[in-house]
Amino acid sequence: MTRPPPIRLLLWRASAALPVLCAAAAFYGPALEKTGGVWPAPLDDVYIYFGFARAAALGHPLSWIPGNGYSSGATSVAYPLVLAPGYLLGFRGVWLGLFAALLACAALLDLCRSLRRLLGRAPHLEPAAGGGSSGWVAWVAPLFVVAVPLLDWSWFSGMEVALFGAVLGRALVAARRAELAPPARRPAEQLRAGLLCALLVATRPEAIALAAPLAVAVAHAAGSLGAAASLARASLPTALLLAAQAVTNRALTGEWSAAGAVRKLVLSNPYPTPIEKAAEVIRNLAALRVQALESALGGPSFSWILPLLGALAALDRRSRRLAAPLLVGAYGSLLLVALNTTARYQNLRYAAPALAMLLVAAALGAEALARRGRLAALVAGALALAGLAAPSRWFGRQIDHFARASANIAGQHVEVARRLAARAPRPRRVLLGDAGAIPYLSGIPAIDGLGLGGYRGMPFARASVHGVPAVVELIERLGADERPDAFALYPSWWGGLADVFGRRVDAVKIEDNVMCAADEKVIYEADWSALAPPGERRDGAVDEVDIADLIDERAHRYAFPTPRGGWVVGAVLQDDRGAPRFDAGRLIPEGREQSFTIGQVARGPAVLALRTDGGGPSAIGVAVERVAGEVRVEVPERPADRWSEIRVPLRDVAPGDVVRVRALQGTFRSFHVWLLRP
Repeated sequence: MTRPPPIRLLLWRASAALPVLCAAAAFYGPALEKTGGVWPAPLDDVYIYFGFARAAALGHPLSWIPGNGYSSGATSVAYPLVLAPGYLLGFRGVWLGLFAALLACAALLDLCRSLRRLLGRAPHLEPAAGGGSSGWVAWVAPLFVVAVPLLDWSWFSGMEVALFGAVLGRALVAARRAELAPPARRPAEQLRAGLLCALLVATRPEAIALAAPLAVAVAHAAGSLGAAASLARASLPTALLLAAQAVTNRALTGEWSAAGAVRKLVLSNPYPTPIEKAAEVIRNLAALRVQALESALGGPSFSWILPLLGALAALDRRSRRLAAPLLVGAYGSLLLVALNTTARYQNLRYAAPALAMLLVAAALGAEALARRGRLAALVAGALALAGLAAPSRWFGRQIDHFARASANIAGQHVEVARRLAARAPRPRRVLLGDAGAIPYLSGIPAIDGLGLGGYRGMPFARASVHGVPAVVELIERLGADERPDAFALYPSWWGGLADVFGRRVDAVKIEDNVMCAADEKVIYEADWSALAPPGERRDGAVDEVDIADLIDERAHRYAFPTPRGGWVVGAVLQDDRGAPRFDAGRLIPEGREQSFTIGQVARGPAVLALRTDGGGPSAIGVAVERVAGEVRVEVPERPADRWSEIRVPLRDVAPGDVVRVRALQGTFRSFHVWLLRP
């Protein structure tokens, strides 16, 4: 194997370290000034990862908070496990961010090293000692890594993107080694490439857009080994990883998908029509194209250069097996990201993996073009220079945004954590919405109302999509000593919860907000007195369906009209004893129906009791699917301050019967159903 001289290798390492460390200092320095010495984290999601890392270090892997149980809410399964050793080494509190920063720099240097190996001329992936017309590309490879300020923002954010870059580089090197290895070693190299592809997906799930075509490329280079077996070695680790995740999620949460997908994907929302969902995806794609693939790359006049270099790499015989998957992966991952309702926010961090893939493909393209002679090398140099220089005008803006965002997180989330920890008496458990710094820094157990943190397998993520009252229904299932006694919430996000069940006791308001969901986060004391005691059962009821309680709905195979129907609502009204009582329900539009399945009850006549709230006269139709005919029930006007009940005699019901309730006149507001014996 021909290796470069030690001095040459040392010089290259220094030339790689210089731009990476300078970029890191450019982002971290101003941010540290803005935060007053708190290690900068421009996203609160960084602290969510820190929570997962701490739990893993304490012996609770795949948990957000020890005691909360399994959570599928960590977008990156791998990243918290990589951070966990830092916690064990003593990087605690905000200073785990310093460990994450050191890890990011090491990861980017590892990506640079992988690029050097990919851009080398020798068959064993090391640059030729003499360099040649294309040897300069390996020397400027680190500039491809840090040239795009929007990507640098994510590289140094404390999120998993830098780890993704390191794994990306190693997966590409493994794929190249599988292509060039002798037949006897090729199966092992193919399997290694497959394992690294799986790790890539474990680091960022949308990397499946790269892992799949890269596995095909490995199989395409199988030579005498056979394409089918080679494809299996390159793709089976990723398939097994995805299957294991899905089965684990299903067994421990009742969902095949991870909590993040349930909470954030456009497809998870039951209320919009397919056309409305498609319009949201198109808006996301448009924003990603303009902001991530055009503006971030230097604007319309220059944004075509790096994709062009990537396309040249895909046309080159030597680099096409890497470049083509990279281009497919970059644009395919953006298509997947466009399904995320938050794709346009948080400084486009979801586009960072696509930009990383595009830049690596561009580096391969510059090298491929430079190999074609001196004139081509000059053209490659000019294109590379223009493509890398064009985005530089955004460095000042991105560095400033990084600093201001870090100040926002320190000034709001970190401060709320400090105030909660200082309260006397200390809160037992805090309810929050996808906020990582608060439980991590305060040490107070928490329930994430948005569901990404996970809590004992309860479907908080799905409930938060359906509506805030559905989240309250899940809290109602908890014992009195388990319910949160404090909230740290944005009031505008949690109408019907914070204002109904909370008493405002403190608030943290920030100026110059560029990152937080609102400029004020409020601390409340909780009052759950309007909730039913857990396990309460109505006298005489042989079965019941608590509408908008997703656990109860699932048990009774409840179905509501969708799309454009079944919206979740909630209210606190007087019960038959005059006490305030909360219940959540769904709106059934006129002409549409809800249905549910009767549980294990004795067959015979029964009375269906349906709870509703106040309103004008209406009519519903009730039918038992097994029994012919529909009973029409006129519903009179009801008082607005108390719960009302509609009773419908049923001549025969049996276990497994499907009961349908149709809104015949007006919208039916359905909150609770009991099956009573006459």
